[in-house]
Amino acid sequence: MPTAEVDLPSDIEVEIDRLVDEGEFLNRKEAVEELLSTGLNVYDVTAGEEEEERFEEEMRETSERSLGDEYEF
Repeated sequence: MPTAEVDLPSDIEVEIDRLVDEGEFLNRKEAVEELLSTGLNVYDVTAGEEEEERFEEEMRETSERSLGDEYEF
């Protein structure tokens, strides 16, 4: 598995240690891996939401064009 060295601000280091001490993670390595993975997943979801919004807008425009002036709501 690839490794990386990262300098963390002290408040993040303290928070990771707290999570390990409280038993949320077995150790710091597991905590960092899981937290990074979760962060990346959230980032990907956000990108998908933007695409979904564009798709919805395109569908609205398509339905408005196809309905034309024939129908009034």
